[in-house]
Amino acid sequence: MTYSKEVINLCVDLEEGGLSKVDAWRLLNVIFRLYKVIASCHDLCNLYLDKRVLLPEKWMDKDREMASYYRRPQRYEYGTEVKIKLSGRTFEKLHDFIIEQDDFALAMDFVQPEIHLNHLIRTMKKVEKYPGMRFSSLGFMVLLRNFRAEIYKWAAVYSSRINSSIEREMAKRQITTYALLCDALNRGITLREETGEYALSDKNTFNLSDFFIDGYDRQRIIRIFQYMNSLNLQQDESYIAKMASIIAIAWERHLLCETYSKTLQAVFDHYGITDKVENYKPSRFRRLNYKGNPPLARVQALKLFQSMENNPFFVS
Repeated sequence: MTYSKEVINLCVDLEEGGLSKVDAWRLLNVIFRLYKVIASCHDLCNLYLDKRVLLPEKWMDKDREMASYYRRPQRYEYGTEVKIKLSGRTFEKLHDFIIEQDDFALAMDFVQPEIHLNHLIRTMKKVEKYPGMRFSSLGFMVLLRNFRAEIYKWAAVYSSRINSSIEREMAKRQITTYALLCDALNRGITLREETGEYALSDKNTFNLSDFFIDGYDRQRIIRIFQYMNSLNLQQDESYIAKMASIIAIAWERHLLCETYSKTLQAVFDHYGITDKVENYKPSRFRRLNYKGNPPLARVQALKLFQSMENNPFFVS
């Protein structure tokens, strides 16, 4: 792999020698936290590209936040006594570690999350044309993008050797490592012993894929489940209608192997929703308001399905 010398010189190399498995785990933790910050820039990028609205203070705040991850990663994982910084050399060592260990799972951890990094880099370069707008994190974002591209290529070759594809292997994961480390609900699932909540048996565990037809892409089901998790965490005044709209559209498109009512009841039971299923019939979400527009819950649910249909990483 080749990296920009100009950017590498801005960073202090990781300690000499190869990475240990503990080092790799710590790097995963730090980089995933950075991924979350990068993903949070998506709306900021769209606001500028679609509406030409530039929010300089927010851009610079995000830049400082992202830069802190490679300047002082010990704040997030290593501890204050460890004096290292992320750099191009760090990525080289991590790349070599994955190949030497044949660690396909770790490679998937790094490349599977959708963080819209290319989108961010392109937008940052456009924003930098404005006077006073210079991003100290941009060079590091390019390093990170190059690292992900190299890891993706290795993972694609590795998956072909096991008579599979990287997309199929991604689809096998019910919950991604990124979701486990960054999503509040999934973190709670992995730490049940702290709250005293235990699954009594596998048959009592909710699995959304049980309600979809066999031919429907598992990765899309995971995306739907993660979206409903986020709705449940936010719990705005219409979150139940938004969940029901998703199930209604799946039913309209003949994607369910169970009835609409049974599927929605299972979803309600899983999230502890006590509303009656009968109050959320699919016809309710097709009614137009006086302006001739469908309910917002249906519009947002349709956008979810359209985003998956337009994403090449989701296969039919």
